[in-house]
Amino acid sequence: MAHAPLFAGLTMLTLVLRQTIRPHPFGSSTWIKRLLLVAATLFVAGILVEMLQGMIGRSASVHDAIANGLGILAASAWFVAGGLSSTVGRRSLQLLGAIFIGLTWWGPIEIIRDCLKVESDFPRIASFETPIEITRWHFNRGRRGRTTSNVTDGEFALRWSPKDAPHPAMTLLEVASDWSDVETLELDIVLIAKKGAADGSQAVGSDTVASDASSEDSVKTEPTTSAPAISNPVTPLATTPDRTWEVIVKVIDEDHEDYHHDVAKHYVTLRSGEPQHVIFPRQSMIDGPKDRKLDMTRIKMVSLLISEPGPGIELNVDHLHATLKPSGDPPTP
Repeated sequence: MAHAPLFAGLTMLTLVLRQTIRPHPFGSSTWIKRLLLVAATLFVAGILVEMLQGMIGRSASVHDAIANGLGILAASAWFVAGGLSSTVGRRSLQLLGAIFIGLTWWGPIEIIRDCLKVESDFPRIASFETPIEITRWHFNRGRRGRTTSNVTDGEFALRWSPKDAPHPAMTLLEVASDWSDVETLELDIVLIAKKGAADGSQAVGSDTVASDASSEDSVKTEPTTSAPAISNPVTPLATTPDRTWEVIVKVIDEDHEDYHHDVAKHYVTLRSGEPQHVIFPRQSMIDGPKDRKLDMTRIKMVSLLISEPGPGIELNVDHLHATLKPSGDPPTP
């Protein structure tokens, strides 16, 4: 949000100073050349700054470069408007400049609104009804998008096709932090194995969060409840009946020291095409870390990891939510 106003200010300041020090008649060829030269120079400078950021470890952003350019266009429009005698022409260019700035602010404002929804929607955590919800998640391996298959809440679910790697994960980075009244974490998962994906033995492997951290983990399974009705189920193709996959649901608080022992984990065994309604109980979350209690008032991330998915695997995830204790219940330590 700062890029366009910053470059608009730099452009306007440069144009005004040059016109004050060495004035040229408004609309003359020399005046126009100066305007174009200043705008082009600052635009190239903005691109070079972005390239330099990429060389020194920061991220180079095309969006930032575009925002710089729109800020320059806005200042140019306002500078030209200052020399017009026509009220209509002056107002039109002033409005055009404001529109250029507004275009750069549209995306950031949508992200800010979505960040506010993280808190206001709780205990609903994710239902994937808007594309911007997916930006709350980090996917370290695989492709993702929305789907209308296997929907249990609203009209869309998340479709994640993890890469054939030891432990791909998807991690929710934007989550309400205070879970002091949470009784359970629940979500709906359907694993779809495409043709040839279920060949081989049952996967048993290591787990990690969406960072590069990884380590060996023993296999556990916990019973899950039957799944609710699901719309538009996807039929799996040519799967081996006894092949199963392990998904690990992790809840991570601010005090975690690693992504393996110092987090709460819930193990789910999936078969292709069989919906699972996963319930992660409160006490299991609290007792999850090896040498301490999970701090339910400072939750940082929720992660879903699949061990050894193999090729052609798709996970449909929907209705990630928490259930709360009835009002009037005493707080649980």
